[in-house]
Amino acid sequence: MIKISRFCFYAVLFAILGSGCSLSPKYVQPLTNLPDSKEAIIAAQDIAISQKWWEEFGDETLNRFVEEALSNNYDLLVAMQRVEQARSQWSYARSDRYPSIQAKGEGLKNRKNLAQGQLENYNNFSLSAILNFELDLWGRARDADRSALAQLFAVKANRDMVRLSLVANVAESYFGILTLNNQVQISKNTLKSREENYEYRKKEFDVGKISEIDMQQAKSEMASVRAQLQSLLMEQNSAQSAFLILLGRDGAGVFANEIPTQSQELPNPPTIEAGLPSAILEKRPDIEAAEQNLKAANFNIGIARSAYFPTISLTGLFGYVSPQLNELVSTSNSTWNFGGNFIGNLIDFGRTNANVNLAKSQYEEMILNYGQTLRTAFGEVRESLFNYQMTGEKLVSLDEQVLALKRTLELANLRYGEGYTNYLEVLSTQSSLFGAELNQQSAKLESLSAAISLYKAFGGGWDKQVYQEEE
Repeated sequence: MIKISRFCFYAVLFAILGSGCSLSPKYVQPLTNLPDSKEAIIAAQDIAISQKWWEEFGDETLNRFVEEALSNNYDLLVAMQRVEQARSQWSYARSDRYPSIQAKGEGLKNRKNLAQGQLENYNNFSLSAILNFELDLWGRARDADRSALAQLFAVKANRDMVRLSLVANVAESYFGILTLNNQVQISKNTLKSREENYEYRKKEFDVGKISEIDMQQAKSEMASVRAQLQSLLMEQNSAQSAFLILLGRDGAGVFANEIPTQSQELPNPPTIEAGLPSAILEKRPDIEAAEQNLKAANFNIGIARSAYFPTISLTGLFGYVSPQLNELVSTSNSTWNFGGNFIGNLIDFGRTNANVNLAKSQYEEMILNYGQTLRTAFGEVRESLFNYQMTGEKLVSLDEQVLALKRTLELANLRYGEGYTNYLEVLSTQSSLFGAELNQQSAKLESLSAAISLYKAFGGGWDKQVYQEEE
């Protein structure tokens, strides 16, 4: 009995330690054509972006909204649940590499028909432990374990990308609302000026001092500004609704209390010293997710190939059987068995081949997906670097335009007052100034958005090492 138990133990131990050659191809990271320092749009520097990069804008209200969104946003909460699901799937796959031990108990009352019509009642009680273990000779369980782990890392990286996109959207939406507030205030001030001007021109027309065409032109300009204000108010409301969704809550009065509705100066975008674009390979979660999906697909080929070979399993039982419950657990009533079996395909009409080909095709798809993700990342970096530089220059140009138009309006009013020109020149200059002031606010938002996009393009301070050490 002892010799048999030892044999079972050593057989299982050998199976655990000796099984597991992998049929999956050796993973090799795809080659990428990375830009060198000469191709970088901005001089390469080794910089570290803070994981709380939004604090660089110096706006405490923005900081509060970001923290609220990180706690309540539904998209992020869904992504976090998907991580838990992937973690459970990995735990399940990992458990397949080890034996399962089950306990079984049974109690039966039997009746036996003896000779001459006599009946005999007897009991049968049993208690046993059952061991089942599939020998992983072809690495199916190990590849399934590694594939599930890679899929977990991919889902975690996707979660981090959702988080990065959420923060970027919150910051951009917040500054967008502030910009709309400024544009609404500019429109209101301009509308008030146009209304006063129209009333003044109407009085002049009534006394015959000006022609009707001057009065109607003043009225038309007033109506045009009013229509622009109404469009901005609708846009402002839409922006507020989208912002509430990002925060993950409803909030009556939140904008009146927490986001000023009056005109206020937007912050200047922070100075960002951009590094060499190739550094994003270690800094962007979407690239990490694409590579982990590629690794999982590589291991899935090994899983599919293992079906070419038989499945070998070991089973064992040790327990007790007795007609008396109070005498069940005793050496004299012990029982055991140990055995094995294998199951393999003789003819499967191409099912295994089809499954292997499917796994290979999925692997090729993941290679293409990885390459596309990489190209998209470099495209976003290139665009963000260029926009970050150009939006600053554009804002300087619009500042100059606004100053020039303000001076032009002063001169136009003087010329009209002295009779050197008609009122149309004044209205044209007023309209140009109004449009330039709105464009100036939009350019400030573009400058902030370019900085936000640049932070996002470089991964927003994502730390690959921390992300991997969570498991």
